[in-house]
Amino acid sequence: MRFASLIFAGLLASSLLPTVVNAETANPQLQDIERYLLLYSATGDERFLQRLDKLGAAFEKNLDAQKNSTVLKDMWHLYQQALEQVRAAYSQHGVDLKTAVAQTAEVAGLFDKFIVADEGAPVAPSLADDLRALALLEARQANNKLRGGGYAEDVERIAQLQANVEKRYTALPAGESRDTLLSRWSYLRKSERPDGATLLYPFNAQIEYLLEHLPQG
Repeated sequence: MRFASLIFAGLLASSLLPTVVNAETANPQLQDIERYLLLYSATGDERFLQRLDKLGAAFEKNLDAQKNSTVLKDMWHLYQQALEQVRAAYSQHGVDLKTAVAQTAEVAGLFDKFIVADEGAPVAPSLADDLRALALLEARQANNKLRGGGYAEDVERIAQLQANVEKRYTALPAGESRDTLLSRWSYLRKSERPDGATLLYPFNAQIEYLLEHLPQG
């Protein structure tokens, strides 16, 4: 997607992009949007599209309140174009799916580089941060598998996040809540596969549940 690359170059030249951004420091709302964009592009599953449309509408309403809102609106336009390309690839003949998926990955990467968490002193990642980061990396792996590539460098980070999350759950006080969360986490782990072959819908269903039922305190 040449136009996405040109906008990215322009952002760099104008110093509008932050110098260091990764999946763990991104805005949670944008992480969720990026995840669902990648999940939909990797599967064509309309259930992911429904979630994506809902999140996108909520984000679009708040664009004016964001820093550098003009640039964000240009990027949002790219996002909408990329999504339409994927929709067309799954519903029409003559649209190359791999090209459309590659375009969504490029646009998603722009958002990942541009939208960062609130400025301030660094804080240790929370359980929700680790769950979102894990979900996003798994979605990227699946997206890249469809394109015939991979993210070998993400494998170690995924393993680290899995260990971090499991440690948090096993450290919870004994009780029904802990047992339920550990059971859900076990289902999630069973859905994961190496090399981008994770069973995406059951995996994401557990991510959604765990994010909605975060331990209190």
